[in-house]
Amino acid sequence: MSTQVAISDAFPSRTANWLANFRIIPRIETYPFVLNFAQKFAGKLLILALFAGGLSFATPQWIPLSLCLAMITFVPVRRRILVTVATLIFTFVVPWNTFLHPFYTSSLIIFVIMLGAVCFWLVVQFRNSVLGRHAVFFLLTGYSLFIIFAAYFPNNTPVYLAVWDLAYIFGIYVWFFAYSLQDIRATDRDGLGLQLGTYRPFWGSTHTPFAKGASYLRRIEARDGEQLAVTQLKGFKLLAWSLLISVFSKYFQLFVHGYLAIPTFPAAFVHSVQHKPDAWYMCWASLVTAFFEEVFYISIWGHRFIACCRMAGFNALRNTHRPLSARTVAEFWNSFYFYFKELLADFFFYPVFLNYFKKNKRLRIAVATFAAAGFGNAFYHFIRDLHFISELGLWRAFTAYHVYLFYCTVLAGGIAISQLRKRRPPPAGFFRGHVVPVFGVVLFYCLLHVFDYTERTYPIREHFRFVAHLINLGY
Repeated sequence: MSTQVAISDAFPSRTANWLANFRIIPRIETYPFVLNFAQKFAGKLLILALFAGGLSFATPQWIPLSLCLAMITFVPVRRRILVTVATLIFTFVVPWNTFLHPFYTSSLIIFVIMLGAVCFWLVVQFRNSVLGRHAVFFLLTGYSLFIIFAAYFPNNTPVYLAVWDLAYIFGIYVWFFAYSLQDIRATDRDGLGLQLGTYRPFWGSTHTPFAKGASYLRRIEARDGEQLAVTQLKGFKLLAWSLLISVFSKYFQLFVHGYLAIPTFPAAFVHSVQHKPDAWYMCWASLVTAFFEEVFYISIWGHRFIACCRMAGFNALRNTHRPLSARTVAEFWNSFYFYFKELLADFFFYPVFLNYFKKNKRLRIAVATFAAAGFGNAFYHFIRDLHFISELGLWRAFTAYHVYLFYCTVLAGGIAISQLRKRRPPPAGFFRGHVVPVFGVVLFYCLLHVFDYTERTYPIREHFRFVAHLINLGY
């Protein structure tokens, strides 16, 4: 009898441990046999072949991308300069046929990179001056002034389109230049040749630099064969995750919007604007599914970018890592779009946090958070979407931006409150300790998603109308 009791008591704990340690994709980088094999020529070749096969489902540029990764894998002593070579290939050669005017576009890109090189050289020469100490500030201020110049440039002149094309291409590179200038004061800074490899690196980026800049690459670069094998195996796993999430997302949308006939959030919002809203519970369903779809979307391409970065020998952190387990608003913000959060922290949060309100810790954190998640967030998206300025004019584009300004203000407030709240031990029990706080975080971001709107089409009252309908008010 006692033996039976002991077995029954042990069974739940063993089951719990098994579930806690269960992984869909095993940690193959910890298996000695796999790790040893991955350091050999045949192992590297196999990993590259499998990775290329996975890329073929993810991007049409999988062949040149795989060849660049192979080049870097088999010549690791020249990794950084080969990253620059691969980046130049993906800047000019790979997209050549997609350019509407290849020579014109390439010339503009070369001119913008030369401007970045001049900025880099000037800051190196005068790094102890005001320009050197505040290089990023002058870069962003100068670009902002150029946007104002373009907004008021006469549209009946032959070079009008060239001015806006130059502004657009410089905007693609501006945050990469900012990270490069931030690296100037480092004692082990890279030269311009290596910095060039971080300007929209070949493994992929949005306007947000993925894997940040050169200083970050130096810290995370594989130093020997074993580190390279571990990093590449982790990159292969991350690509597999990206493909799995992609397949799940596809069938999730087919089930939700096809079988269940739940409208997409943009469709539900347009119905609300037209005063023909869907039922309030259908609006909730569309909003919640939109939240999960955005998490899937960010995860898919973010995992692919970082997977390629790891295959190149850089053990970069994931862009999206378990956001649905975040128990605070700040935790979700940190884990949902990591490299965008890092950009805002590096160029807005820390400059304010390190220089102002040093005697008041709570005020210091709050102001720095609003500088990053509020002002920095709004500034990033405003200068990213230049077509609104060129089409509407500077003032109309700004006033029509009020919905996203509200979004940034509420987001910054939520993150600041989350950071400043006193940390208490989490409640005992799975439901109160995990389910309730996660539900609160998801609810906050779902409601905030209604205002996550960078377009200039609908005024903010339409967004509040949608929120009111969610609680069955209005109409």
